[in-house]
Amino acid sequence: MKFNLINPSDAYHFEAEDLQIAAVMVCILGNGKYGADALGADAGEANSVPMFLFGGYDEWFTKTFGMDFEAVATQCLEQRADAMSRAFDSVTLTSPPRSSMNNIGGRARSFADGVRRQAKAVTA
Repeated sequence: MKFNLINPSDAYHFEAEDLQIAAVMVCILGNGKYGADALGADAGEANSVPMFLFGGYDEWFTKTFGMDFEAVATQCLEQRADAMSRAFDSVTLTSPPRSSMNNIGGRARSFADGVRRQAKAVTA
């Protein structure tokens, strides 16, 4: 699935295996300050991740996935680390940057590296 990353600075897109991976990735990357909208055939509210500027993420995760954020994130990071790291790696700037202060793509790649390191440590 392809997504538009909703954030206050630069235009980014990313790909995720499914909405669950996208939701966890967006919440980790933006600490609740980013959202995502699916693009193309997957577009629509059912495949969107809202911004959680004022909280509410546990309620949304429970309603959407049947578990709170921590449980979904733990499951994704432990059981689907490859899909998580690919989603982080896919964060791509889609237009000239407006802000030199927010390197969202660089931060995403750092998270991807961390997920891969953690997965290797667990399997070692």
